[in-house]
Amino acid sequence: MKFIIIILLIGLSFLSCNESSSERDIKSLQVSKSDTISSKSSMDFSSAVIQVERGAFHYDKFVLKDTVITYYPSSEKFEKKYDAYNYTSEQKISKSTRDSLISYVVNNGFFDLKDSYSSKSSCASQLIVTFKWDNRSKRIVSEDFERDCPELLKYIEAQIVILHHKNLKRIFLPG
Repeated sequence: MKFIIIILLIGLSFLSCNESSSERDIKSLQVSKSDTISSKSSMDFSSAVIQVERGAFHYDKFVLKDTVITYYPSSEKFEKKYDAYNYTSEQKISKSTRDSLISYVVNNGFFDLKDSYSSKSSCASQLIVTFKWDNRSKRIVSEDFERDCPELLKYIEAQIVILHHKNLKRIFLPG
């Protein structure tokens, strides 16, 4: 009987020790999280502009300015089946979403990338990303969005399309 009581007491003390360390872990996470938030909030991304221009089959562009993503279609009109690609459209996003995207772009070295990326492929679709922020501006041209294109440019294009919420991803549009 004493043996069972001792086992229970050891188990309870172990459980209470684990809770205390868990509580400490949560508190430390909260501190570091608030530190991260305050460091991000000190950066003003409201003047940032990202422009994504897509080549072959599209010749369209997306522009993120402040908290609005605007889609500008090609001057070519596509068949009714692809009607969403024919009209200008806008989508408002939250400031925190914008700040996360801009912070990611800056922290992952957009301004350190080369100005152009060529491709040896004869079947290519261009991707041009222009980023303006904090009195800096850079335009990067990639001749082929699939091959020989920096992952950061692909990421920016994908995120802008996703945040725009109209599912205007790259497809082979008949022209």
